[in-house]
Amino acid sequence: MSDYTPSKIQKDTQCFICHAPYNLARHHVIHGRGLRKLAEEDGLWVWLCVKCHADLHDRPEHPHDDELKALGQRTYIKIQREKGIGENIAKDLFRERYGRFYD
Repeated sequence: MSDYTPSKIQKDTQCFICHAPYNLARHHVIHGRGLRKLAEEDGLWVWLCVKCHADLHDRPEHPHDDELKALGQRTYIKIQREKGIGENIAKDLFRERYGRFYD
């Protein structure tokens, strides 16, 4: 558990979707094709309760999946901007690291 970079998206320890404070699992907002490890390194994850997590993974077209991916993208770019990197370069860095844009 301590191997994880703290979430850069969420500070509260509760389900990001339904706000339940129990039965939580980490959800990498950008996933698939080896991207979970990158999301983990970048802190692009949120807490989801077991029910919301299963629902999200069982329905590939789940509306929260696209929203969370876009939020992860915006968070990554914001972090790069806070480091003094220009917006276009921050976007390029995201695209190079994750292979696409989500919004």
